Amino acid sequence: MPSSVEPARPAGHHTPGPPGPAPATPPSGDGSRVIPFGRRTTRTGRGRRTPQPPQPERVVAPDSPQQRLALDVEAWFLAHQATLTDEAAAHVYRTTLDFLQLMLTSSHAEERLSPDEYQHLTGMMQVLRDAPDTL
Repeated sequence: MPSSVEPARPAGHHTPGPPGPAPATPPSGDGSRVIPFGRRTTRTGRGRRTPQPPQPERVVAPDSPQQRLALDVEAWFLAHQATLTDEAAAHVYRTTLDFLQLMLTSSHAEERLSPDEYQHLTGMMQVLRDAPDTL
């Protein structure tokens, strides 16, 4: 059988049927043994998903200060039978840090913390807050 990638035969030229015995009944109509098959595809394209590239993950350098701090915080949580990889624990952890940040902001507003102290402590709080995402 010719491949579908071979060129079409000129009009009026018919290839003989498959090898083997001839059919018991002669073909009807114009004597042609060609059965017209339309090229219908069963795939419409609807419902097929296009592969999506993976979303880039947050990159933290190995052994960076943030990574080491995140591991220290996680070790603390593990020692207390908890983990920051648990969404509920991470939520409570962040909520607590948000409250501590509010205390720092209030202390700074009351001039109990110098601007440098406030900046330093706020930076530390942000690194601590990011610990669950770093793990």
